[in-house]
Amino acid sequence: MNVDAQSSSLLRPAQIMAPELTPALRPPRRRLPTLEVVSAPVSRFDAFRAQARFPALDGIRAISILAVIWHHTAGGFGGVPLSSNGFLGVDMFFVLSGFLIVSLILKERERTGAISLRRFYARRTLRIFPIYYLVLAAILVFVTVIRPESGMRDPFLSELPFHASYTTNWIQSTTFLAIAWSLATEEQFYLLWPPLEKFFARQVLPVLVGFLVVNQLLNFGLLDGLLESRLGLARGDYAILQVTFTPICLGVLLAHALARPGGFARLRSVFASRWSLWIVLVALIAVCNAPGDISGLPRLSIQLLMGMFLAGCVLDEQHPVARVLSRPWIRWIGAISYGMYLYHHFARHAAAYFLRETGLESPLLLFLLCSALTVAVSALSFRFIESPLTGWKHRRHA
Repeated sequence: MNVDAQSSSLLRPAQIMAPELTPALRPPRRRLPTLEVVSAPVSRFDAFRAQARFPALDGIRAISILAVIWHHTAGGFGGVPLSSNGFLGVDMFFVLSGFLIVSLILKERERTGAISLRRFYARRTLRIFPIYYLVLAAILVFVTVIRPESGMRDPFLSELPFHASYTTNWIQSTTFLAIAWSLATEEQFYLLWPPLEKFFARQVLPVLVGFLVVNQLLNFGLLDGLLESRLGLARGDYAILQVTFTPICLGVLLAHALARPGGFARLRSVFASRWSLWIVLVALIAVCNAPGDISGLPRLSIQLLMGMFLAGCVLDEQHPVARVLSRPWIRWIGAISYGMYLYHHFARHAAAYFLRETGLESPLLLFLLCSALTVAVSALSFRFIESPLTGWKHRRHA
């Protein structure tokens, strides 16, 4: 017997016993209720904490580095006090550094439950060390091989151990790398603060207050007599005795405040209003325009206003000021600002030599030419040295 025929005949009884129901005879199907997936609204605080970058901060970096270059080229232009205070760009860098570094650390702890010091120092090493030690090596070759008769040779060699160990802020440097005092200050902050956040989280606030109190005693000159009589130190001679830690501490304090919902809500209610950032900016410019010595209350006011300005830029990114600072070309200058800080003294000497040889000496021209040369060299450095290392850093992190 054909197997297919046998199979079909065996199926017929079943088909007769269970005939197919017509649509009219089918029982109505019960439609199961569908569950709509409704995502919970993301709060402003959650959105802020999830944000990886704040574009306006690159713009602040750009303004800060241009202020420093101005200070070293055309400072004091036109007798306007503000034009003599370009060095305050370093204070703004310090506020930024304290805020960004601690914000990253706090976000990492919130995300992973821990802080990896190994990864932190690996990232900082790849970002800071390569071009710094490249510049250090270039100067060393210049004063020992190319121009050993240079008057800069002996001072540089005597200062070299301090430059190489990031302790330039403990000496009175007179060479090309005198600007390294600020890099030394930041490096010491990197060495101290992340372990403090990791191992002594509950003691962070008291330590922060202690640093601020001591730094302000120095700022107001209340420790001058003690330093000179007991240690033979003059406050103006050593960068470590300047008001360098207050802006960093203010940045740290802002990062901690914005890491908590309550602090975020209170600060946003103040600095995210329509006029607050304008008021802070006008007040900052006015205090920076103070004539003469700005030690004491003016310097403290400037640094507090810098912290407020930064807070306004990250809390209201749609504000006109923040949007201007977020323009692509301004952000690009901010992205290469570290290289600009290291290279601008060399560009200044080249620009001054060119203007002198052509008879076009002018403070304003010196600033413009120095800035252009600095941007060009820093862009090449960023493209061919810093970016490849940054890319490698991200791949290693992944």
